[in-house]
Formats: sequence, C-alpha cells, structure tokens
Amino acid sequence: MTDLITIIIAIVAIALIMKIAAKILKFLLTIAVIGAALYIMFNYGFLSVLF
Repeated sequence: MTDLITIIIAIVAIALIMKIAAKILKFLLTIAVIGAALYIMFNYGFLSVLF
C-alpha cells in the first residue's frame, strides 16, 4: 500500500514540476524571441534612429 501511495505522490510531484517548468520555458522563449527581434532591428537599422 505504501508503494502505491509513493508512486501517486511521485506522479503528482512530476506533474507539478512540469507545469512550473513549462511556464518558465514559455517565459524564457518569449524573452528570446523579443531579444532576437530587437537584435535584427538594430542590425538592419530600424532602431538606429533612437541611438
């Protein structure tokens, strides 16, 4: 019985960790896309007017 409880707790913990990791990954990918867009704009002169 304790083996079953341990397995259930482990599955729930893995699910929660994956939810948190997905949010962090989504945030990091969003930042990366914004950074890439700004980098391209600076290189092609779209934002060079500002600086």
